[in-house]
Amino acid sequence: MQRTNFNFTGSLLRTATALLIVIFAVSACGPRWEIIDPYGEVDWETHIQYKANFHAHTTKSDGRLNPHTVVDRYHQLGYDILAITDHNEVTWPWTAFAEMEPSRITLNRMENIPEMMPDDLEYENRDPVALQMIDIQANELSRHHHTGSFFNDHNNTETEEESLDATAAKDGITMLYHPGRYQERNPEYYNLQWYLDVYGNYDHLFGLEVYNQGDRYPNDRHMWDSILTVMMPGRPVWGYSNDDMHTEPHIGRNWNMLILPELNHEQVRRGMENGLSYFIYAPEGHDGPLPPVIEAVNVNNRRGTIEITATGYNSVVWKTGGNVVYEGNIIDLDELEETFTYVRAKLFGEGETVTGTQPFGIIQR
Repeated sequence: MQRTNFNFTGSLLRTATALLIVIFAVSACGPRWEIIDPYGEVDWETHIQYKANFHAHTTKSDGRLNPHTVVDRYHQLGYDILAITDHNEVTWPWTAFAEMEPSRITLNRMENIPEMMPDDLEYENRDPVALQMIDIQANELSRHHHTGSFFNDHNNTETEEESLDATAAKDGITMLYHPGRYQERNPEYYNLQWYLDVYGNYDHLFGLEVYNQGDRYPNDRHMWDSILTVMMPGRPVWGYSNDDMHTEPHIGRNWNMLILPELNHEQVRRGMENGLSYFIYAPEGHDGPLPPVIEAVNVNNRRGTIEITATGYNSVVWKTGGNVVYEGNIIDLDELEETFTYVRAKLFGEGETVTGTQPFGIIQR
């Protein structure tokens, strides 16, 4: 029998060389995916998470609590950022509450609502610096599709176009509130194309309310996904969860966590504009189970993965176009059956609590 001499070392070298060639070829082609990470500028180890609500009413319009009581309630629940958004009334600055007066709606209501007391008509100043809170100048433009207007004092225009033009001229930023309401009341006019047009025409229109006063309008998120399906990855629209607070029971079921290097008006505005946040829906409010908390997001373009590190969650799903396309805290884009322009994550916790991320833009190379 003739014995064949096997050169183990030479074979190993040839195998290693072949692997290097493959790796070099793959590297030369570059990554297959480009994932546009809304949290790309966040340093999860040093930045701090701040609790915010961007939709609250007082007796300056149709709310049941006076302005300083609203501020006190949110402060007691640990909120760092609050926008009082009275209807076509700029209830700001907080240090001038005592100079303001209740609305005619509130005065008329005194005769019909026994629980309202004369003290509810008395206004006291609040110092946001002493409270260590950010007081956002804001109001709800309400003569058309309700719109949150921030960092400017414009109000009382008749059409969306007039309001958006005016807030842009005053260097404000805007968010559309509860789109699901308009899907119920006037779907022919407020259709998908209407939303695509306004977001396409106004850069300062940065966000959309996707949870409102608990979850009054589940179609809020349906419209959000419809908008993202068309506009992503080039034009993100950030999602927000707000109390739309009118009465005491409304407080504290919806909030947003902004992840910022420091707490000031400039950083809060940047966080709102750039989607440096995630949103919360807690059906039982602050007396119920705590919602999941996102601690880090890691995007790996070469591998095509997005990993979410969080606490307090039972499950994680990834959605696009309103459909669940993946489950687990790490999504691998190579395992998806189709190619999508965005994905967003929802984390579910105890008591049906929900934590939601901003959308990640997806480009396949």
